[in-house]
Amino acid sequence: MRASYGAALRAARAAAALAPELLWRRSAVARENLRLAFGRPPPGLIEASCRHFAEAAVDLLYFDRLFEPARFDEHFRMEGDGLAHYRETGPLGAVFVTGHFGNWELFGAAFRHLGIPIAPVARPLPWLGAALDRFRRAHGQETIPKREALPLAMRAIRRGLCVAFLADQSAGREGIPVPFFGHDAHTIVAPAALALKLKVPLYAGYSTRLGDGIRYRCFAEHVPLAGDAESMTRRLNAILEGYVRACPEQWWWFHRRFKPPKAFRRGRKLSPAGVPL
Repeated sequence: MRASYGAALRAARAAAALAPELLWRRSAVARENLRLAFGRPPPGLIEASCRHFAEAAVDLLYFDRLFEPARFDEHFRMEGDGLAHYRETGPLGAVFVTGHFGNWELFGAAFRHLGIPIAPVARPLPWLGAALDRFRRAHGQETIPKREALPLAMRAIRRGLCVAFLADQSAGREGIPVPFFGHDAHTIVAPAALALKLKVPLYAGYSTRLGDGIRYRCFAEHVPLAGDAESMTRRLNAILEGYVRACPEQWWWFHRRFKPPKAFRRGRKLSPAGVPL
């Protein structure tokens, strides 16, 4: 099994080395995102990001064959005050915020194995949606369709589930413009709004890859509720930005993060990253 895992990693890394040239449109998006974020990004960051996501995909594919619950601490290094805070406040609903960073699918699986009932909000994907949904269900997670997220998330939280949002992509007309790497990025307000409305705990975190063999650093922090939904969304964006700055090769730079809603870009040309020219 470990031999086939090693072979899969080698194949994935070889494919990742070719990805920046083959997926040149996405690479153009990533280059502009990096320029907007860092001005002068570290060399080789696109290649490193491709390699990371190839490795993370293999980890996800082999997770059920390699993960041993009895050796949980060898697979996942749990850090931050979020886990302790959740356990101290008792079994109640909560809101988790993460991003397309590290390995977000294993983030949910790790917390579920610790007895935290995670319900991720996800958009169905044409090719991978069914497989990912099976993986989540196998690890006790209840997927909430993104199109019906708000009412279903409210019901899930009231049932004691912890609803997890990926809050680092352009939210279009459903979002509000708040700073991300010094530029306005339309961001979903639902995580902050739900936590404030239902008065439940709010957490932010991630799961970053440490090495081969399903080894991840899982971090969760409690985010105190203060102010309104917009100010809380600004704070969450700043927290996610800090995560990305600390480990930039593990973030999905290939999304048009700074793309505004259609109403803001009608009749205007867009740069590769979606910024109106």
